[in-house]
Amino acid sequence: MCFAARRAPAYLLTSLALLILAVVALEGCSRQTSREQEYLKNNPKAQAQEPVAKFAGRVTVDGLPQLGTDQLFIFLTDPQHLEKPRKYLTRCNPNGSFEFMTYFPGDGVPLGKYVVGFVAFRRDKKAGGGGGMADAPIRYRGPDGLKNLYNDPEKNKDIKDFVVEVTEPGRTDYEFNLTIAGKDAGTPGPHAVNAVGDAPADL
Repeated sequence: MCFAARRAPAYLLTSLALLILAVVALEGCSRQTSREQEYLKNNPKAQAQEPVAKFAGRVTVDGLPQLGTDQLFIFLTDPQHLEKPRKYLTRCNPNGSFEFMTYFPGDGVPLGKYVVGFVAFRRDKKAGGGGGMADAPIRYRGPDGLKNLYNDPEKNKDIKDFVVEVTEPGRTDYEFNLTIAGKDAGTPGPHAVNAVGDAPADL
């Protein structure tokens, strides 16, 4: 007796495909969790770490992602402590994109409210990589290429677009479109950022 081969119903094939995708996704998540767990295990301060949420996006100046040879930075300030303007800081890439990091690349910043600020500085050739000692700290100094218009959290706290509330899971689509063309230079206040670097005094 000859039996004709029966094809599996389409819904079974679809279910099988979804099951395979789920297994692959779970495997990837477990690997990432393992890396994070290893880090937390070896970090003595791991138990005190705060929950974080992503904070990433893009900055433009007069519609452009770069400002000549200046390095564009974005920084976050605790609105309750404006005297410490650079609680978190990161540099913008040549295409204007940025992302903050607290524990892992791109993981973001601790939850809470922040005042956002911006500066554009040139590398100080007298401190690191410009004729000085090879291991000298890298520093960026003014004058601010943004005309001191966005480097003072005391002023930025009154601008709606520069006050953000970071909540889980965070955002990666922030857009900050700055304008300086045709504007007079501002006067930096006592809390304005006027230098950036990896020296202890700059942190």
